[in-house]
Amino acid sequence: MIKHIVCFKLKNDSIELRNKTKEILLSMRGKVPMLVDMNVGIDFLGSPRSYDIILETYFNSKEDLDKYQNNPYHCEIVKTHMHANTTSSIAVDYELDEFKYEIVDHKIGIDFWNSKQELFEKFYGEFYDFIFHHGGKQDLESHQIFNKQDFYAYADWFADNQDSCYAMGFSFHKYYLTPSESIKIEDQPNTTFIGYCYKNHMFTDFLNFLITFFAWWRNDEGCTTFNPYNHGDKFFNSSWAALVDTSKLFYLNAQTVYHWQSFRVKYALDHIPGVILKHPMHKEDTMKVAGYEFLGFEERDHVLYALFKRKDTYNYWEKEAKTISKVEVKNYKKVDPA
Repeated sequence: MIKHIVCFKLKNDSIELRNKTKEILLSMRGKVPMLVDMNVGIDFLGSPRSYDIILETYFNSKEDLDKYQNNPYHCEIVKTHMHANTTSSIAVDYELDEFKYEIVDHKIGIDFWNSKQELFEKFYGEFYDFIFHHGGKQDLESHQIFNKQDFYAYADWFADNQDSCYAMGFSFHKYYLTPSESIKIEDQPNTTFIGYCYKNHMFTDFLNFLITFFAWWRNDEGCTTFNPYNHGDKFFNSSWAALVDTSKLFYLNAQTVYHWQSFRVKYALDHIPGVILKHPMHKEDTMKVAGYEFLGFEERDHVLYALFKRKDTYNYWEKEAKTISKVEVKNYKKVDPA
C-alpha cells in the first residue's frame, strides 16, 4: 500500500477558500478509480510554519500512484483549482507496512476486487483473450487493437468516432453472448463469452448482478413500454445491447450518468457487489465491500481473517421497482440491433 501526502499553503486563509478546497479534494472519491482511500484535514493552529490543508491518499501500488498523477479528473478539476489557489506545497510518498489478512470464503481478484477499475480490467481482459482465441484476432486488429490496453481504451464512450460505447457493441457483440429467448444464464453456450465465464465459474456473482443491472437500466430508458413488448430489459435478448450497457456500467459513475436515471441505477454504478470500497489499514479498522456486511476480523491459528455476510441490497431495490407496462406477444420476432 502506498501513502501519498501533500500539504498546501493557500493564497488566503479565509474559511470559504479552505472549505471549498476541502470539498474539491474530497470530490475525487468515486471519480478517480485508482484511489483506494483518502482524508483531507484543515489546519487549526495557524503557526508560522503551518500549512493550511493536508491531503492523504492511498494506492495499491506505485503504478496506481503514477496513473493518479495523470488522471483526467485529478488534472483538470483538482490540480486546476490547487494551482490557482495555493502558493506552495510539499509532498511525501512512502510504502506502508503491509497489513496482512485473509478473507473467509472470498478471494481478491476472483470474486472480490480492489476497485471497479480492477474488475473492469480483469473482465475485459478475459474478454479480449476470449476473442483472440476464438477466431477474432483479425477483428481486433481491424480496429487497431493489438493488446489488452488497446482493448480497454476501445471501451471508451467515444471510440471509433461513435458515442455511448457503441463501438464496442458493434465490433464485438457476436463474441459476447448468444441472443436467446431464455432468461437463464445456464442456457448460454460456452462458444460465446458469457456462457464461457459461467461454465468455467468465472465472475459468477458479477454476472448475476450484470443481468439485474441491465434490466434496471433498460427500464429507465423506457425500453419495456413498447407495444408489442420487445423484451428490451432481458439481458440475453440482444448481444449488442448487453455489451454496450456493460461498457456503460464501467465507464459511468453516479455523478456522470444521465440525470434521468433512477437512484437504484446510480447506486449500482458505484456499488458493484464484491468491489472493495474501503481497505483496512489495521486490525481495528473497518473494511467496506459493496453488497456485503463486514462482520469484523477474527484470528485463527495466527492468521487474521475478515468475515463478511452477503446483503440483500439488490433484492431491496427490486421491491422498489416502478410498475412498468409490458405487453407479451408470443411470436414477437426477436431482432439483434447489430
